[in-house]
Amino acid sequence: MTNTQSIKIVIVEDHPPIVHALRDYLNTVPQFKVVGTAKNIEEARVVMGSNEVDLVIMDIRLPDEKGVKTNDGGIALTAEFSDLYPDLAILVYTADENIEVVRLSKEAGARGYVLKTSDIPVIKEAIDIVMAGGIYMDQDLPEVPKRPSGVALTPKEEQVLRLFGKWMTREQIAQELGIKLATVNCHCNNIGWKLELNGNTEFLREAIRRYGNPDVDGVRKMDKGLST
Repeated sequence: MTNTQSIKIVIVEDHPPIVHALRDYLNTVPQFKVVGTAKNIEEARVVMGSNEVDLVIMDIRLPDEKGVKTNDGGIALTAEFSDLYPDLAILVYTADENIEVVRLSKEAGARGYVLKTSDIPVIKEAIDIVMAGGIYMDQDLPEVPKRPSGVALTPKEEQVLRLFGKWMTREQIAQELGIKLATVNCHCNNIGWKLELNGNTEFLREAIRRYGNPDVDGVRKMDKGLST
């Protein structure tokens, strides 16, 4: 997405007044374009399948197609969309301040968490941050969620971290793997949260700690080859 293109947004929310308020506000921001809304899980799948979408604003408590509302429907849908659309940014928008819900949302792939009690312009700040590859946590959350122990990196996250150990930039990693820079940033966000790392330098150090220093290993292999 270039700077001249709109950020295409879908709102997944079952309360019409909230949908209208969000849509009316977002449509006042020149770089934002609301391309669809959905009031339940099945509608959200249909809207996503028929539109080009950059970001989803996701409620947590969502009804299914039969109208049965669950406490974690939005979390399950976040995980589903994160798998189906790796470049998609998902911003949770909810009244739930439960820190366990925040943690589960992040594990599912959400890049941001905004409370409905916050002023609506906070949404723009959150969108700007997550679309730039960052993670947004509402300042009114009672505490910052801690990573659970024993959370493993996915194979793709391992692959990205290994390439940091080869002294590659994020842009070079994207080119090497044939994926978008936004996808690399998403993987980096997850790696940073899971391993409590902050920034490319710490990624490099962790990659070398885990997988070795390619420069040193290369010299050792060369020396060994010359000595045989």
